[in-house]
Amino acid sequence: MSKIDRMVSAIDPAAGSAEPVVSRGVYDLLEEIVATPPPRRRLSWLPGGGTLTLGRARWPVLISAVTALAVAVAIGVGLPSGGPATDYANAAVSIKKADNYFSVTITDPAADYRRFEEAFDAVGLNVTVKVVPVAPADVGKLIGPIVPEGFQGPGTIGVQSIEPCASVFCGKVWMPANLSQRVVFGVGRPAEPGEPYIEGVDDARDEELLNGYAVRGKTVAAVRAELHRRGLKIGYRLLWITARNSDQTNWFDQTVSADRIEDDWIVERFRDHSSDTVDLFVIPGPGAGPAPDPREAATPQWYDDLTD
Repeated sequence: MSKIDRMVSAIDPAAGSAEPVVSRGVYDLLEEIVATPPPRRRLSWLPGGGTLTLGRARWPVLISAVTALAVAVAIGVGLPSGGPATDYANAAVSIKKADNYFSVTITDPAADYRRFEEAFDAVGLNVTVKVVPVAPADVGKLIGPIVPEGFQGPGTIGVQSIEPCASVFCGKVWMPANLSQRVVFGVGRPAEPGEPYIEGVDDARDEELLNGYAVRGKTVAAVRAELHRRGLKIGYRLLWITARNSDQTNWFDQTVSADRIEDDWIVERFRDHSSDTVDLFVIPGPGAGPAPDPREAATPQWYDDLTD
């Protein structure tokens, strides 16, 4: 087996995707192709008028540097440059590095997560990307960046959406390019019917009004009756207040079963749990007992599970 054949075999398409994974083998192959001198005899056309295809097909040895460049563009990579690219695009996302941030445009929120990681990696950002179920209003949004252990700096980290946007999502990402902490991004995809939405995506944007119905300050019994009238299921969260002042309120929530909730307790807010279920955040009333340890009450989040 020749060196080129071995390098061709190193290029493995991503499972379930029509786009090939960008691997070291791609770059090695392009270097070898450019460095290979053309043979002295003329080559005939490929049998049956065959065409050059990507993937596992065998390439003819006679190929020019210009053709190699065209192949690199076709598979979505650049020729080796000795460092991260300043911009990168594939069928799912495009990223361009500016002075103090990265411009991100998402075109296919349902794409394989590896397409997004491929693009971030190309511009020098080492992040994990999860394609996660969200409410219809959040489809295509870039969620994060999230540092599960807590961002320690230096610098700042965040995402800002940009409007108007001719694609599904346009935004700016700012974060240190050499950040050593684990960083996770989410890309919102349409949830299946009844599939739970992830938490933390503009949960407070409409915390009082449920399609014109105000929930804050009403009893659990009243809100429950209205939601049942609308054909919606209900989940319950106890809302434990740990500190309150004029500027902010510190709190955490605890997921509980319906039998932990009394009819006359007061609803503070809600969130859409899925297409057919609403979570009510209820202020604990008499008989609720002491507040639990926030660490024990916490539920696993989408960015904690990095398996696929």
